[in-house]
Amino acid sequence: MSSLLAAWTMHACDRHESDAVEDHLKSCETCRAEVRAFAQAAQSLAGKGTPPPKRVREKMVTAVGTLDIPSYAKAYAASVAALDALLKEIDAHQWTGVVAHEPWSVLDLVVHLTATDNLVADHLGLLVHPAVQPGEDPDSRTDVLLAMPRSQDTAWQDWRRQAEAICYALTNKTLPPDLMLSRAYETWIHARDIALVTHKDLPPPPPDHLHTIADFAARLLPHAAAYRRVARPGNAVRLVLAGPGGGTWTLPLGGPDLGVTVEMTMDVIQFCLLMADRREPRAVDVMIRGDVELGYDLLDAAPALAPR
Repeated sequence: MSSLLAAWTMHACDRHESDAVEDHLKSCETCRAEVRAFAQAAQSLAGKGTPPPKRVREKMVTAVGTLDIPSYAKAYAASVAALDALLKEIDAHQWTGVVAHEPWSVLDLVVHLTATDNLVADHLGLLVHPAVQPGEDPDSRTDVLLAMPRSQDTAWQDWRRQAEAICYALTNKTLPPDLMLSRAYETWIHARDIALVTHKDLPPPPPDHLHTIADFAARLLPHAAAYRRVARPGNAVRLVLAGPGGGTWTLPLGGPDLGVTVEMTMDVIQFCLLMADRREPRAVDVMIRGDVELGYDLLDAAPALAPR
C-alpha cells in the first residue's frame, strides 16, 4: 500500500487508482498520516521544508529515483533530473530572464515543458488539470497554461511532479518510444537554454542517452528534408556523428535506394543543436564528401522540424 500512496502523493496514479486511494483515505487515519509524511518528503526533495524522517525520505527517493522504466524513457528521466538540479541553482530574479531563443522567460519555459508533458500524461491516463481537450497540441496547450498565472515555485513543482508521475507510470504502461525520446530531446534543449541565460553550467547528456537522442534527431533529417522539399529520390546520406554518444547512420532520402551520394561528418552535440534550431546551418563545423550541394541543402533543411 505504501508504494501506491507514494504514487498518489506524486500524482502518478491513473484515474481509477486515484479514486480508490481517495476512498480509502476517508476511513484510514494510518494511511492519511503516511500521505502527510510523503508530502513532507516531496517538499524536502524539492529543497523546501523540514527534512522528513529517513525512512520516509528513502521511500520517496526509491519511488522517484530508482524506477524500473523502459530503456527508451531513461534519457527523459535523466534530462528531467538535470533540469531539476539546474533550477535549484538559479536565483529568484533569474526566473524572469528572457531565454535567447524564445520570447519567453525561464518561468514561461518551465510552463511550456509542463504543457507539452501534459499531453504525455494524458496519454498515460494520468490526472491533468485543466483537462486536455481533443485536438490540443503543444502550442495550444502552452497557450492555455501560460494564461494561468503561477509563481516560480508552483510552476517548478507542477512540472517536476508531473515528470515524476510520467516516469512512475511508465513502470507498468507503455508509450511509443519516439514520443519519450522527443520529450528527452526537448527537455535537454530547453534546460540548455535556461543554463545559457542564467550563466550556469549544464553538462551534456551521458553518452548512452545522447546516442538515443542523436538517433531520434538523425531519423528526423529525411523528414525535415522532405518538408523543405529537398527532393533527391534514390539518394541516401551517410551521417557520421563524432564524439561520445555519436555513431553512423545511413538515411535514404526517398524513393529506391541507389546508394550513398553524400557523407556528412560533424560533432554529435552540434548536430543535435542544429536539428533543434540552436545552430545556424552554415556556421556548423562539418565535413561534406560526395554531393556537396545536397549536403548543404540538408544542413539548411535540418532545423525545419524543430519544436517551439
